[in-house]
Amino acid sequence: MKNFHTKKLKEIKLWAWAATVLPITFLCVLFLVQFIGFEGGMQRILVIGGVIMFTLSVTWWWWALHTIGSVTYLLSETLKKFKKVNTELDILKEDIKDIKDTDDT
Repeated sequence: MKNFHTKKLKEIKLWAWAATVLPITFLCVLFLVQFIGFEGGMQRILVIGGVIMFTLSVTWWWWALHTIGSVTYLLSETLKKFKKVNTELDILKEDIKDIKDTDDT
């Protein structure tokens, strides 16, 4: 979990790149196929492109769910640690108050 932040930032950059570059590349290929006049290949390219996009979409969805789960777990652990620190600070305040009361008498 120590490198979680760095790892997720790299993964986010990869997904952002894929979401930007792949659809534009696919549209360029479709344009070239249409421009050249390769009609039979157009159907194959559309089916292959659709399957690839569907596969990437499902993969991204599960990655996003896993990442959200990991972030939720990290936040839960952080909250537990903050509660523990808060409890220890309350005990420390009481100890300091007791020491002051003892010194005053």
